Amino acid sequence: MLLERLVILLAAMIVGTGGKGGRRGAKGKSKSNLQFAQIAEFSLISNQLADNRSAQIITGSHFNQSFRLGYKQVLICKAAGEPRPSIKWYKEGAEIHLKPNIHFYEKFLSENITWSKLEIDPATMGDQGIYTCVANNKYGVMSKNFKADYLL
Repeated sequence: MLLERLVILLAAMIVGTGGKGGRRGAKGKSKSNLQFAQIAEFSLISNQLADNRSAQIITGSHFNQSFRLGYKQVLICKAAGEPRPSIKWYKEGAEIHLKPNIHFYEKFLSENITWSKLEIDPATMGDQGIYTCVANNKYGVMSKNFKADYLL
């Protein structure tokens, strides 16, 4: 879908700054090799008729995520809309596919709400990056970004 690809391209736009990440509310130091400046936490990509039926992300994990190498990394996203939106996960603009250490869980909380969890266990250095949750229905697309860094 064209709108979905636009979401991914926008989420993947990374501008180099050379800055290093710092402490993010967890014990230990966060190591960031990510080079970017402005990554928006939320993006409303397409909204037809500006009504309440459009897919909207209503809650999710915090934007800055720190994880310990060898342990579980979890990201959560909840979206509402009419019809109930579908949720897909992306890393650095590419759709995430199941692997032995990557799992998706999805629950339909009501006829209009979808809850989704991305779980990586065990997490490795290669799992740091920008993750995107994309909620989509026929009335609109919304994305939420997460920046994941590992702890030293």
